Amino acid sequence: MKIRTIITQDAEVDDRNSLRHFLFYANEVELLGIVQTSSKFHWQGIPGAVKPKREASEYEFMGEINGPYDQPYRWPGTDWMFEVCDDYAKDYPNLIKHADGYPTPEYLRSIVKIGNIGYEGEMEAPTEGSELIKGYILDDDERPLYLQVWGGTNTIARALLDIQNEYENTPEWPALHEKISKKVIMTACGEQDPTYRSYIAQNWPDMQFVKTLQMRSYAYPWFVMPEGESKDTLRGKFMKEEILNGKSALAGGYCTWNDGIRYPGEREKDQFGTNPNIANEWFGAKMGLPAPEKYDFLSEGDSPTFFLLFDWGFRTLEDFGFGGIAGRYHRVEDQFNEKGQPLNVWDVSMDSYTDRDGNVSEVESMWPYVADIQRDFAARIDWTAADAYEKAEHRPSLVIEDGLDIQAGAGSSVMIRAKAVNPDGGKAAVTFHIYKEASAASADRAVLSVRANEEASETDAQALVQIPDDAASGDRIHVIVKAQGDGHHRLCYYQQVIVTVI
Repeated sequence: MKIRTIITQDAEVDDRNSLRHFLFYANEVELLGIVQTSSKFHWQGIPGAVKPKREASEYEFMGEINGPYDQPYRWPGTDWMFEVCDDYAKDYPNLIKHADGYPTPEYLRSIVKIGNIGYEGEMEAPTEGSELIKGYILDDDERPLYLQVWGGTNTIARALLDIQNEYENTPEWPALHEKISKKVIMTACGEQDPTYRSYIAQNWPDMQFVKTLQMRSYAYPWFVMPEGESKDTLRGKFMKEEILNGKSALAGGYCTWNDGIRYPGEREKDQFGTNPNIANEWFGAKMGLPAPEKYDFLSEGDSPTFFLLFDWGFRTLEDFGFGGIAGRYHRVEDQFNEKGQPLNVWDVSMDSYTDRDGNVSEVESMWPYVADIQRDFAARIDWTAADAYEKAEHRPSLVIEDGLDIQAGAGSSVMIRAKAVNPDGGKAAVTFHIYKEASAASADRAVLSVRANEEASETDAQALVQIPDDAASGDRIHVIVKAQGDGHHRLCYYQQVIVTVI
């Protein structure tokens, strides 16, 4: 059964990139809405609105609060969403030849809505966007509803406020409040307006708020990260050859550093594509970094909000602490609302990474997977130019014969048997590793030995895991199994096996 999700975004240049990237994978989820909202960075303005005195430190995320509320501030309008839909329509005929489930362009246009866009944190009245969100929060579907937050939470907050106003004084309110608190999960690129803290946290403290913010791994300052395959796939050479290669209408509107594209409504000092000094203003003077080259990856800071929803074989949605393609997360223990109630906030955890020279450092936990993400993205761009399944590259399949949950006693051995198939007829190599950061401390002493046959297109591989003698009952050892094809993009798929000590 597909994951249900709604996108909310503030039209930042990286939100535009994220939307184009997302639509190549729109077949993998049940997309219910694309809602434009505002943030501390972008708004339409409302005549007569007065900006309150507030310190920028009252809520997180880069930059200062700027601009009067009665005027547009870095406002690009709303037509751009339909332009993206038009580009999707051009790619759609070939996309559907490679995977089932892509929404029609007509459906996509029907779910584009305008939310609360007046100013940062504006939630003065219901809007088309807030009403769409409200309707899905209140429906009878028992599946979780993942609300992606690429801008402010104000349109979501307005939807929740309208529900509270309508039901708070009714007998069904306690049960409804509990149901909604469990049903709605926000995956957010940080806090970009004050409404999570000022309204949602105060009235819906149990609602999960997952901060997927990994700005160094997949956003503007990626230059600071260690060298390796992930960094290679963000450089201009890869971007020009694999993403901006003219094959796809959707990818044709993708923005990169110094590419000559102007961002409508943006200030000159924030024109990433045409202002040659912006990189020095952003990074050179502050971090001592060299200016990016033409076509270098710019940013998709919001994309981890949906990467964790896609099927890469990881088990992230069972527990955000299990990790996955969008990184690993931990529950923040010391955040409370004004009533002293604990908040259900998750933040990014760090993982170890070995760079090209063998140096090990602690990095944002999605960084090791950026190369996989980028190559998979490039393969889907190729789909748009391939009018038959056989003319493009696809991920291998991977099955764990003994299941993904295994119980074992301390001191025992566990065999993990994997079978990978490359649908394109080539090879599929299988590798195993113990994910120590997601596992119990005893995983540090577990021993993994692997036997694989990489010569066949259908690959049977085995790994023997020796459980430490002193492992405690309940300890979990996570084993990540990866199948990787041998095509141009070396596409991969994962499975996450959890061995529980009994």
